[in-house]
Amino acid sequence: MSTPPAPLPPLHALAAFEALVRHGSVARALSELGVSRAALTGSLALLEARTGMQLLIRHSPTVELTDEGLAYYHAAAAFARGAADWLHGLGSGFATEVRIAASPGVARLWLAPKLDALRAACPGVALTLSASESLSDLDRSECDIAIRYCHPADHEDSRILWQETLGVLAPASRALALGLRALPELLASEPLIEHAFLPWTRLARQLGLAELPRQPVLVCHDLYAALLACARGDGLALMPVQLTQDFCARHGLKTVHPLRLPDKSYVLLVSARGQARPVVQACADALAALAQPVAESDTGLPQSAQDLPPD
Repeated sequence: MSTPPAPLPPLHALAAFEALVRHGSVARALSELGVSRAALTGSLALLEARTGMQLLIRHSPTVELTDEGLAYYHAAAAFARGAADWLHGLGSGFATEVRIAASPGVARLWLAPKLDALRAACPGVALTLSASESLSDLDRSECDIAIRYCHPADHEDSRILWQETLGVLAPASRALALGLRALPELLASEPLIEHAFLPWTRLARQLGLAELPRQPVLVCHDLYAALLACARGDGLALMPVQLTQDFCARHGLKTVHPLRLPDKSYVLLVSARGQARPVVQACADALAALAQPVAESDTGLPQSAQDLPPD
């Protein structure tokens, strides 16, 4: 007679393991579960005994998993999210989690100002945000949705949020006077602030200049820092127009010329597991709706844009 399969580990053991790894902290897991440290340790030991695998290398002061433990966590987390999604779908006040990852610039400049609208569009969804430049979090299912700055063709199943363009920004108090001057003159006479990934040489080439007339006075790897310097009046900044609309409105920055340089797109990517979750798809739809461009006249930016061909 064949031996019946071993039963699943008790749900309290699965819940203890999933909460511990998700929080990365014993204290936070204990607070969520409402159990003692001894009970948590006992649940983890029972889980390893039932599975016959070592899942944890250590759980204090930091949580470190074995390879088997990481794989088991993804399975346990998928089970927990599936149950939460089902309860959420009943519309009875149960919350479920959707994890969104974005680059630091997108998270701070675009996503943060839209969080209230996103929460309103996704009632009952606990949004967890993380700042990351890598797609590995999506590949490892550490997030459900990722917002990335790239060429859409680089990623299968990507969804374009918007096609970005670059414009020259300055404080509103100087924008009108600066706009009366030709761009080559501005490049030769005004201090320039540069983001490392958005060099002014791109604009110089489009204007037919062999080289940049003068070097930037400041080079930043942080979009937010470059924008703050521009708002202080430290120099002109070549920046993504739509990404920075909220910042420009709050800090009094305007474009000084209708010229736009075509740039990469901001795209929405959904993890393989997220594609099977209706609540994740609904959240992605809400993000896409929030990305619809605001008329430039509403943000103080000129409506007539003289687009130039890509580099």
